[in-house]
Amino acid sequence: MRVLTNIINSGLIRNLSVKSILIFFIVFEAIAFGLYFSGTFDRYNISNVLSSGVIVGLVLIFLLKYTSSIGNINKSELFFLLTLTCWFGAEILYGYLNGYLQIDAYPSVADILYIFGYIFFVSFLWFMNRIYKIELAYIMSATITFALIVFYVMYIAIFVYEIYSFSGSVIDLTFLFVYPIVDLFIFLGSMMFYFRGRTISINKGHNFWLFISAAGVVFFVADVIFGFNDLFKLLAEDDIYLSDLFYNLGYILFGIAFIVRISSLIMGDKSNNDQYLGSKKIKK
Repeated sequence: MRVLTNIINSGLIRNLSVKSILIFFIVFEAIAFGLYFSGTFDRYNISNVLSSGVIVGLVLIFLLKYTSSIGNINKSELFFLLTLTCWFGAEILYGYLNGYLQIDAYPSVADILYIFGYIFFVSFLWFMNRIYKIELAYIMSATITFALIVFYVMYIAIFVYEIYSFSGSVIDLTFLFVYPIVDLFIFLGSMMFYFRGRTISINKGHNFWLFISAAGVVFFVADVIFGFNDLFKLLAEDDIYLSDLFYNLGYILFGIAFIVRISSLIMGDKSNNDQYLGSKKIKK
C-alpha cells in the first residue's frame, strides 16, 4: 500500500504525455498481433494476454495520473480496472490450462474470472450513471429487449445446427448464450452513455464510449465464433484461433477508448487553466 501511495505521489506517472502512453500502447499491441499472425504460442494465448495486459496498464496510468491519494480513487474507474484485471487473469489462466497443461480450458476456472469481469463492468456502468443520470427503467427495458432478441436469434441458430448433435456440455451451451448477451449489454450501455453525454458534455469527453461500444460488438463476434466452434467444430484446424483475432481487436478498442479519455481530460485541464489565467489578467 505504501509503495502504491509513493507511486501516486511521484511525478513519474503524472508527467507522462499522451504521446508516451500512445507509444506504449502501440508497441505492445504490435507485438500481440505479430504473435497472433505468426501463429507463435497460439496454445498459450500469449497474444490475448499481452493485449489485455497492456489495457490494464493503461487504466492504471489513468488512475495514477488523475488521483491525488488512494482514498480519492474514482470508484467507477476502479471497477473498470477490476473488470480488465479479471479478464487479464482469465487470459493467463486460459493459456496456462490450454498450453502448459494441455487440457480443455473451456469451460474452466478461467470462465469464473471472465464472468466476474462482466459483473465489475456492470458496477462500472452503475457508478458512471451517477454522472449521466439515465432512468433505470429505460436501461432495464432496453437491456431486456436486446437480451430477448439475442437469445431468440441464437436459439434458432442452435437448432439449425441440430442441438442434439452438439459435442459440448450443458455449461458450454449456457455460456454460448451468456457471453454474447453481456457483450451486447456493453454495447447498449455504452451507446446510451454516449448519446446522453452528447446532451450534457461540452468538451467531447463522451466520445470514448463509442470505442467501448465497438469493443462490445467485436467481443460479441468473438464469443459467437468461439462458442459455436466449441459446440459444433465448424472451423478447420488452422482457423480454430480465429476468435482470438477479434478478442485482440476488442482489447485494442478498449485501449483506444482510454487514450481518448485521457486526452479529453488533459484538454479539459488545459482549458480550465487557460480560463483561470485569463480571468486573472482581466482582474489586473
